Amino acid sequence: MQMKVIDPTFELALVSPFLLQTLADVVADKGFDAAILCRGLGFGLDDLQDPAHRISHRQAVVMIQRALKLLPDQGLGLWVGDRNVLGTLGLLGHVLSLCETLRDVFALGVRYQRTTGGIAQISAEEAGDRITVEATCQLPFADVQVFAVEEFFASVLVYGRALAASDFKPQAVEFMHAAPSYASEYQRIFGPVVRFGCRQNRMLIDACWLEVRLPNHHPLALRQALALLEQEASEVHQKIDLIQAVERAIARDLTRGSHIDKIAGDLNMSSRTLRRRLTEHNLTFEILLEQVRRGRTLNLLANPELSIERITEEVGYSDVRSFRRAFRRWTGMSPSAFRNEGAEARL
Repeated sequence: MQMKVIDPTFELALVSPFLLQTLADVVADKGFDAAILCRGLGFGLDDLQDPAHRISHRQAVVMIQRALKLLPDQGLGLWVGDRNVLGTLGLLGHVLSLCETLRDVFALGVRYQRTTGGIAQISAEEAGDRITVEATCQLPFADVQVFAVEEFFASVLVYGRALAASDFKPQAVEFMHAAPSYASEYQRIFGPVVRFGCRQNRMLIDACWLEVRLPNHHPLALRQALALLEQEASEVHQKIDLIQAVERAIARDLTRGSHIDKIAGDLNMSSRTLRRRLTEHNLTFEILLEQVRRGRTLNLLANPELSIERITEEVGYSDVRSFRRAFRRWTGMSPSAFRNEGAEARL
């Protein structure tokens, strides 16, 4: 079930080697030759040891899917996330280790997430007595989307326990996909608070954790590390800033159709200005809208309890016929056939 990828960032070298290095370590520990993950991609396992090395999303997807083929339906994303350490985040991990509280950790983690080149996009919102951490993955591959959110939320537990306390835990962890055959691995990692078939991928955390004072806080070292991190962040291409801002705005408004006038307004510009800025990067609003719709569709199709009609509404199409036509253009298959083929592959 290969799809034509239209994401303009897909070939850009943005992904940090740390996550893929951990992926290779897990595969090797399970008895496989991890070198085959990189075969034909233009780099080897030794390159993943270089913090400055960057890999494209296309290359990362190939590595992840190869690993999933070697270790299918076992919880690979959970294993990788559970194996991570703060160093997996590179310079950002160093900055987080110097923060004063977990509130600062979440704020800086969201602000500088792009410096890690992760394949999941994250947000955090504090409301009342809890903080909600949400994760999405726009890469148009359902298996990679599941891997990405598994890896991220398992990582949050590791980082929280390393920074704050060994008993750090969430109130709930929610996933959009249906319960997999290895649901027991979720229970092992997160405990009994896991839910499947939800509207978002998110972790709910008691706000009391936000005030926990971190033992390694050092104001001067933090300022110095932040200056370096800001320099690293500023080197990210302006094109990526624009693409991600538009995609986030589209995702927030997707059920209402994500019209360009509304999205441009959310970004404090006119639709004409938005189109001009996208044109400067050889992009169109329609390309980005379709990318977000497709990523969201594949995520929702992984939940067999959602009807095609419901998914049509969730991704902003006015009628099922238009949705089916778009999906066939993306995959060469109907949504139902695509879902059935995915279900058979999981058996």
